Amino acid sequence: MSNDSPDLLAPGMAISRGGAAGFAQGRVSGVTQRGPTGAAPPSQSVADCAAADILGTMPVRQVWEWYGRLAQAVSTRPVAGGGEPLASRFLRRYLSPRSGPGSGSTAQPIFVFDAPDYLKTDSRLLDELLYHRKVYLTQEQARLGGGSRWAGIRPRWDNPGSYNWNRIDPLSMHYEALVEQPLTLQVFGGQEEKDLFNALGLGYQLRTEVVVLVSQAGGNELDVTFQKFEAKVVDRYDWEYTEHLTVPNPDHGSTSPGAVCPGRDRITVYHSNARRMEDALLAAPYALESVAWDVSDPTIAGPGRVTL
Repeated sequence: MSNDSPDLLAPGMAISRGGAAGFAQGRVSGVTQRGPTGAAPPSQSVADCAAADILGTMPVRQVWEWYGRLAQAVSTRPVAGGGEPLASRFLRRYLSPRSGPGSGSTAQPIFVFDAPDYLKTDSRLLDELLYHRKVYLTQEQARLGGGSRWAGIRPRWDNPGSYNWNRIDPLSMHYEALVEQPLTLQVFGGQEEKDLFNALGLGYQLRTEVVVLVSQAGGNELDVTFQKFEAKVVDRYDWEYTEHLTVPNPDHGSTSPGAVCPGRDRITVYHSNARRMEDALLAAPYALESVAWDVSDPTIAGPGRVTL
């Protein structure tokens, strides 16, 4: 089945679907003055702290180093399971393009990551998995390209030849649709919810693949057994260059000569600076996807029925 993947963008947000949108929440301090790769401390900052676009007054290399310190600061925020937050992992990856300076290309390989349990069990993702189940069982219409239609098992049972199926062998299907994340998570979400918002922004794609056995139950019903129910997250980490947002300043209170406006606890970041970094081949947008996981919740992957 095709997907439902509109880009969602709120005024002042960083991203179309993935990025550092939630970095505006909370404070960071005490960050060592190093760039994204742990390089030597930066040179004297030349930032104009009175400017609206402070980063825009700085050389692009110093901008890149400041973003790296932001990622380092975010990496210290605790999340369930004790691993590094997704938000800092994704930002570090953005700041470390695989096609380095002078290569003449910013094309990036897909970044594959293990989905933490707090992503797999997030209430919005679980709700979407239940919706996918209903699409497969032809209980709800599939969102497809701005519209919706009936999909899943019923049309395949009615027209098996169109799907190269004989009604006996296992049937494979897949579906992809948008999981929305509300802006309110930035303020009212738990630590893990904030990390998901920071990393994936206002929405991301959830892709599922299933294999089912279907048999006539008698009358006008079909019995369905899910032999396989896999899920993974798919997204793109990029920035909306015409937008901006306010984030905690990782250099607040720092005495390093490379600190950017250490007297300010927050800085408004204009994402035209992301384009500057990308043009200098210091950063690059990229596609990301999680390793697929087996869905075992019986309310999602348990036996079901289709009404003909």
